[in-house]
Amino acid sequence: MNADVKEAELLKNPFTPVFGHEPLILAGREKLIADVLRGLDSPPGEPNRITIFTGPRGSGKTVLLGHIASEAEARGWISVHTSAAEGMLTDIAEQIERKAAEHLPKKSKSKLTGVQVSGFGFTREVEPEKSGSWRTQMDGLLDLLAERKIGLLFSIDEVTADVPEMIRFVSTFQIFVMEKRNVALMMAGLPSRVLGLITHKDISFLRRAFRRDIGSVSIPEARAAMKKTIDFSGRGVEGKALDFASEKTEGLPFLIQLIGYHMFNQSERKRILLEDAQQGVKDAEKDMEDMILDATLAELTDAETRFLYAMLGGADRVRVGDVAKNMEVSASQASHIKRKLVRLGIVAECGRGVIEFAMPMLKKLLEKEHAF
Repeated sequence: MNADVKEAELLKNPFTPVFGHEPLILAGREKLIADVLRGLDSPPGEPNRITIFTGPRGSGKTVLLGHIASEAEARGWISVHTSAAEGMLTDIAEQIERKAAEHLPKKSKSKLTGVQVSGFGFTREVEPEKSGSWRTQMDGLLDLLAERKIGLLFSIDEVTADVPEMIRFVSTFQIFVMEKRNVALMMAGLPSRVLGLITHKDISFLRRAFRRDIGSVSIPEARAAMKKTIDFSGRGVEGKALDFASEKTEGLPFLIQLIGYHMFNQSERKRILLEDAQQGVKDAEKDMEDMILDATLAELTDAETRFLYAMLGGADRVRVGDVAKNMEVSASQASHIKRKLVRLGIVAECGRGVIEFAMPMLKKLLEKEHAF
């Protein structure tokens, strides 16, 4: 590679604001990852082998699942990743067969059933795809992997109790655990949907799984991740620009990538300046509204949306009692709505009867809409 091409490669934008795409620097998740990997390195029965990650949109749940899967594969595990949706069980079985193909016996797709003498030909019959239940199929695959001392990691995104196959999967996975199979399960989802899953009456086993809230990272962690990413590109960044940009990320992993991406694109200078960061933040805030905030509000009930508007008024932290007065509802009604919004990761409790927006940028959006 000549020098000109090498420099052009280095100056490419190193930020990746694409959902599910692992960034160059994964900020603030070192302990979570270390805990899970310790579980994979330990014998069956280690509690970190069953972990549920919860957090709001943009907190990096999918990226974390992908990173753990890559680390597991580097340790000799087979990992399969899917989302909670119809057809997930078939998808899981097919992924295992494909990824473990070199370890599994070859299958004949057809068999000879007869010979046509006069027609000088053969009659072949395609064998049935599979037989037995999904549990039976999985037992056979796990037996073959166990003979070769290969572990199997299941990674399930967007979990919800609304998908019957998700309930069936968890019920079957519990049996794998009881049988001391060399398996692990990582799941991720929005707080309210995870709560619906772990409280489902048919899979109470999940209530004993480790739950890890992966909300925001610290601002210093966000700053360090942005600086390391920019350094990798071959460019530099002004200290004031880095301070401004990292503060505006609110510690949200997706915003780290989105703001970094936009401020990097502001000019071709070798050093990113404060003005680049300021414009990058403006561009990122617009994208954030379209990609995350609007989708978050669309899922709320009228009462929940009214609750958020009732939180506006200047102070970052407000009392639930004051919100109830603004809504003209009882304190118990307001508390019920508050609990739902806390589970969704939209509102955070910061003291007895005191709350704040867990996503400050959402507050800004509501204030802007409220002004019209």
